[in-house]
Amino acid sequence: MKQITSTFFRGLFTLLPLLLSIYVFIWFLTWVESLSRGFILTFLPDVLYLPGMGTVFVLVLIYGFGMIVDQPLTKWIFTLIESLFNQMPVMKTVYLATKDFTEFLKPNKQKRADQVVVVRVPGSPVEIIGLVTRESLSDLPAAVTKEGQIAVYFPMSYQFGGYTVFMPKEWVHPTTLSVEEAMRSIITAWLPGQAARLEKL
Repeated sequence: MKQITSTFFRGLFTLLPLLLSIYVFIWFLTWVESLSRGFILTFLPDVLYLPGMGTVFVLVLIYGFGMIVDQPLTKWIFTLIESLFNQMPVMKTVYLATKDFTEFLKPNKQKRADQVVVVRVPGSPVEIIGLVTRESLSDLPAAVTKEGQIAVYFPMSYQFGGYTVFMPKEWVHPTTLSVEEAMRSIITAWLPGQAARLEKL
């Protein structure tokens, strides 16, 4: 019985990451399809609609937008939309927070090589990995503006969240990890099997 149980759980935990990934992927495609289906059916008869057309439409739309996003007209339209959002109290907060976060994680964004850092508090053997979000606090309110300090964001494992700490630059040491490697490892609590490892300085 023990051998059967052991074999069962070995198979379960081997398949679980794959099955969960497939489930999330299918759920996302289904959500995109249902979201775009209604829009397409306003221009196309129901009998001509084929499953998957909504997903293909969204992918083509995103790709097409990526080709024109740097054009002057597109930038002008986006500037106009942003100015409207900035006049809406709740929308302004949500939009700006989302924009700042996506800009921070944008793949083609030029990032400093030492953006992922290890923080070592003097006199303590504890180390923690974080992401430098500000090199200077000079443009922040006077209460938090201090010379020689930077802002470091510490993501939390197994959830979407974290906290930002203002600290002396002397506590912060660069690593060779990319932002993507660091986020992936932090989210999974640095469990064994992660490809990314902190390179000791």
